[in-house]
Amino acid sequence: MYEANSIFDWHRRGFEALNSYWETLDQLEQAVKDVSDADLGFVEDQLDTVLEMIDAFEPTVSVIGQVKAGKSTLLNALIGKPGMLPSDVNPWTSVITALHLNARHRPMDTRALFRFFDRHEWDRLVATGGRLGEMANRAGFETEAESVRKQVTAMRDATEARLGEQFEDLLGTSRAFPTLDKAVLDQYICYGDPDDLAEGASEGTYADLTKSADLYLDLPHLPRGLCLRDTPGVNDTFMMREQITLNAIGDSRACIVVLSAHQALTTMDLALLRIICAIDAREVVIFVNRIDELEDPRGAQTAIRNSIRKTLGRMGLGEEIEILFGSGYWANCAMGDVNEMAPASRAALEKMTGTTPSSETELRQRAMEASGIGALMQAVVTRIVDGPGQAVLGDVQDELERIIERAETVDSVARVADPSTILSESKLMLRLAEIEEEAVSAFNNEAAGLRAELRERLDRAQEQFVASALEALQSHIDTYGEIGAWTHDPTALRMAMKTAFASNCARLRRKGESALDMVSDGIDSFLAAEFGVIREADVSRFPEQPQHRAPTVLARMITLDMQGAWWRRYWRFNRKGAAQARYREVIIAETTPLIEDLMTEYFDPAIARSREIVERFAFDQGQFCKAVRERCLSGASGHDKERLSA
Repeated sequence: MYEANSIFDWHRRGFEALNSYWETLDQLEQAVKDVSDADLGFVEDQLDTVLEMIDAFEPTVSVIGQVKAGKSTLLNALIGKPGMLPSDVNPWTSVITALHLNARHRPMDTRALFRFFDRHEWDRLVATGGRLGEMANRAGFETEAESVRKQVTAMRDATEARLGEQFEDLLGTSRAFPTLDKAVLDQYICYGDPDDLAEGASEGTYADLTKSADLYLDLPHLPRGLCLRDTPGVNDTFMMREQITLNAIGDSRACIVVLSAHQALTTMDLALLRIICAIDAREVVIFVNRIDELEDPRGAQTAIRNSIRKTLGRMGLGEEIEILFGSGYWANCAMGDVNEMAPASRAALEKMTGTTPSSETELRQRAMEASGIGALMQAVVTRIVDGPGQAVLGDVQDELERIIERAETVDSVARVADPSTILSESKLMLRLAEIEEEAVSAFNNEAAGLRAELRERLDRAQEQFVASALEALQSHIDTYGEIGAWTHDPTALRMAMKTAFASNCARLRRKGESALDMVSDGIDSFLAAEFGVIREADVSRFPEQPQHRAPTVLARMITLDMQGAWWRRYWRFNRKGAAQARYREVIIAETTPLIEDLMTEYFDPAIARSREIVERFAFDQGQFCKAVRERCLSGASGHDKERLSA
């Protein structure tokens, strides 16, 4: 076998910057705890919030790509565990799998946790046939919709028959295992051959029903506190786990888009690039995998890179997306039995490196170097450390400085000369409530206006898209008649909706900051008038407003394919008007859920989160005022204290 330490040096070097980051965050966490030990009661809640912020930080990297792009093989290489994740799975039973590396909060006695679909999710899939079935049904093509439903029903019947009484017991539940056992993993996240399952094989027994898997790996060559997420392929036949995948991407702090070198930029790859449109480009790395299958891996890279860049440019994406090349297969060979490398793959490796390895050790090193794994690790870690990592450090440092400054201000407050001028507690509470109510009410009014404007913009974008689609369809019919297939790219709609969402989120942020200004101004005036306390301008720095991420729901596939007998019947016998009306209904039915999701699942929570920050800021400022009052009151006579506590 190979020298594990030598090969794993690639992982240690690749993840080195992330481990250094954790050391810095550890030091900051200890500083917060030291302040907590100072017994500053009025900032206790704020200190707890800061510690929770640090405690909850687990950057997540999602790996997306179509089936057969080599995602699982690549992930196995990234964790240094060849063969751990199954690499031959059925596209509509693959399971979203989170790999928690040296997790700080692993559940007790748990190395593997599997969650199952609940009854509602399962019944909806069977009743509608998934999103393809829903699309067909909305279009009025009951026959096609029924065909899709039959296929899903057949899967359901086979699953229920195989599991028997276990089926009902498993719905909506989860299973935990204390060890990572390959046989167990294959039962839950690997799709087995139906014929083998019928004969009693265990591989894939629960895969149909498994919604997600969480695996916990504690290995010295890996960083701590990092989660790698393997997602189902975007060419998921029934889109069973499509929204789960999109949600996973939305929660991630970096994204690896895996393309296959020997068929880069297929139709499904273009769908992947549309998903990129819903993510901050700075957080994306494109990894062109399987270059070991190319006859001339080095020579082909320039053409592949140029093609990808050209496509990204057409989709409005700039140079910020990094494109890397490599082979998860080569890395796995380097970490396993390198002599088992396929002859064609070895020939490609030798052509790429320009040398013929003279020993097994040299072959391993050449394979690891050419695999691109080291560069991929460093690219991902850089994005995590420079992006969300620095944001967390900045938030924690700012909050800690703010807490210390407030404590120092309270300590420096002189005793009020005339205790009779100090407000009673009830009057103080009333005034603080008035300040908060004024700011929150103003924010709510502004947010409601922004919400109405966003809805209007989204509706207008939808109407414009419908009009352009019908115009393009008419042009196609006039030119080609009913020959061939017709599709209409919904990218323009997605971009218009994304722009509207981003613009209104930016305005929402400004409204939140205005509300924070109102709170701060009110508190400053109150402190000056009642206690003679004049705060320095930088003492009340505002908490960071949330950066609302572009919604991944916009990456959902909108099926607008006009091919086949589905549509042709509506263009015969001069029924053009009826066909347009029917097609309009289909587009509206397909795009309206996007608008509803944007409003209720993304913008409304953004409003709620901004409001929560305003309310929290007002609460913290109120605690500060109470602390100032208590310090002033500490020098009052017993009679005054009794009066002022009323």
